[in-house]
Amino acid sequence: TDATNNMDTAVDLDETHDDFIKNPQGKDTNDVPSSEMLGDMQTKISKEAAGQLWTAGKNSTQKFISTYVHVDFLRPYFDIEPQDFRNRLVRSFIPSAQLGAPQDVSAELYGPLMLTLTLVAILLYGMKSTGHHMEEGTLIGTAMVVCFSYWLGISSLLFFIAFVFNAHFTLLQILSITGYSLSGHCTVLLLSTLFDHYGAPSVFYILWVGLGGLSAIKLAGIYLSRTWSSREGTLLAILSVAFHMFSILYLRFAYHKFYEGNGVVCSPPSLICTSLLTQLCLRQCSDLMREPCIRK
Repeated sequence: TDATNNMDTAVDLDETHDDFIKNPQGKDTNDVPSSEMLGDMQTKISKEAAGQLWTAGKNSTQKFISTYVHVDFLRPYFDIEPQDFRNRLVRSFIPSAQLGAPQDVSAELYGPLMLTLTLVAILLYGMKSTGHHMEEGTLIGTAMVVCFSYWLGISSLLFFIAFVFNAHFTLLQILSITGYSLSGHCTVLLLSTLFDHYGAPSVFYILWVGLGGLSAIKLAGIYLSRTWSSREGTLLAILSVAFHMFSILYLRFAYHKFYEGNGVVCSPPSLICTSLLTQLCLRQCSDLMREPCIRK
C-alpha cells in the first residue's frame, strides 16, 4: 500500500511539473484576453480620458467666465451716487490748492464712460450742424473710435510714463481722471458749436482758454501732487496738459477735415506739438534711467 501511494505521489508530481512548464504563472489559458477584448478596453479607456479632459476644460472655462464677466466683478467701478457724480464733474473744473499733499483719486469708470459717450454725441451734433450728410452708422462709428481711442490710448500712455517716473497711480485711477477731464472737451465743444451759429468763432478760443484751461490745470495738479520728484511731476503734468488742450483743438478743427478732404486728415499743429512733447518726455525718461548707470 505504501508503495502504491508513493507511485501515485510521483505521478502527481510529474504532472504538476509538466503543467508548470506549460503555464509558468499558473494562469488558466481560458482566462487570457483576446486581441479584440484588448482593443475594446483601449477604446473605452481613451473615451473615458477624453471625457474627463472635456469636463475639466468646460469647468475651468465656466469658472473663468463667471469670475471675470460676472456683473459683481464690474459693479464696484460703476457704483456711484448721482450727487457724487455731479460733485466730481464740478470739481473737474476747480484746481486744488493742496499741492504738497497727494490728492485723492477715485478708481471709478461710470463718469468717464458717460462723458466719453457724451463727447460722441456732441461730435455728431457738430457734424450735423455744419450740414454734412453721411450714413448714420459711419458717423457714429468714427466718433466712437476717435473718443474711445483718445480716452484709452492717452490713459495707457500716461500710465506708462507715470510708471517710469515712479508716480503713485494705478491704471484705473488714470482712466478715471482722464475720463473726467473730458468734461472740458464736452463743455467747450458744445458751447462753441452753439455760439458758432451766431457768427462768433472767437467764443471757442475764450472757452478753450477758460474752461479747457481750468480742467487742464486740475489734471496737472493731480499729477504733480502724486509724483515724488518735482522735475518728473512737472514733465508729466506738461504732457497731460498738452494732450488735453491740443485734443480739443483737434476735435474742433481737424476732425471735420476727415470728411471734407475725401477721407484724408491733415496733420494739425496740435498733433505735431503733441508728438514733439512725447519725444521730449521719452528722452527725459531715458536720461533718468541712464543716470544710475553713470553713477555706478
